[in-house]
Amino acid sequence: MKRFATPWMAREALVGFLAGSMAAIFCLFVPLDAVVRVLLALALIAAGYLAGFARAGARLLTASTQYILRLRAELRGCQDHIMETGSARALGAYLETTADSVKKSLGSLATDARSLASDGAAPEGVRATAERMAAQAVSVSETLRGLSGAAPPEPARSPFNVNNLLREALDLCRHRAEEKKIEFVESYAAVPPVFGPASRIHGALLNVLVNAIESMPHGGGRIEIDTRHAADQVVVRVKDGGIGIRPEHLAKVFEPFFTTKPEKAAAGLGLWEAREALHLIGANIEVRSAPHQGTEVVIGFPQAAPMSPGRRPDALPADLGRNTADEGDRRIA
Repeated sequence: MKRFATPWMAREALVGFLAGSMAAIFCLFVPLDAVVRVLLALALIAAGYLAGFARAGARLLTASTQYILRLRAELRGCQDHIMETGSARALGAYLETTADSVKKSLGSLATDARSLASDGAAPEGVRATAERMAAQAVSVSETLRGLSGAAPPEPARSPFNVNNLLREALDLCRHRAEEKKIEFVESYAAVPPVFGPASRIHGALLNVLVNAIESMPHGGGRIEIDTRHAADQVVVRVKDGGIGIRPEHLAKVFEPFFTTKPEKAAAGLGLWEAREALHLIGANIEVRSAPHQGTEVVIGFPQAAPMSPGRRPDALPADLGRNTADEGDRRIA
């Protein structure tokens, strides 16, 4: 973090002090009462120093403002990079899933084509075509093999606190919300830990929050975020005051590549990837919306262990105070 010099000893303040001192020296030769001359000299020194101090303060204020604006631009770039990385990860997961499904279909097609090619009762032309189909199916299947590793490896699993993950995701998109004058209204309850890949769940929560912000294109308004513990589940609710979702679109929000955003503005994989990540740990996600009435997303996580009686929201268990593996040293419940 860049440190700025104090204006008290800045160049402008020292120059002002020297200028005031020189004026004070000349003032001593003015034919006035001695006490008046001394007071006038002190006033000139103070005025010169304060004028220099004010100029130095203005310069440092301008420099710090420019630095903060540059940091905000860099933060926005980092946020966009995180979202682009999430889209690439989601695309890799989708390609791997799709490639496996297609390879199975191609394997069945190749088997049937070989059976037809070996059928002596079939005409020669049909058998030759079947042999070509089997060879092409095998060739395409080999091409798709390269997509089997397109998805990133599964991160290690460990207990994590949903409240902490939610706060971290909010911090990443808080600047974007401030730009649109959107206020976050947060309410966190004491919740038990959840077991799973915290980094994947963090990305899922970030996707939900970014969607909530982008659903309010005109800016202003509030987004409510709260957690609660109910029926052995940790429940997260995110409700925005945006434009809502049409009924014909609501059933498609989890479909890959479905988006109502302008062309090239999004890949349409955010909610699909979020649902896939949540299903890994047995969590469920539900979207409720209506046109011009906002959207509410409710996520239910299975608890990893019951809450101890009297547990405070910020209290840590005695046996494991931090997450393990690669989960960013996140605190657990």
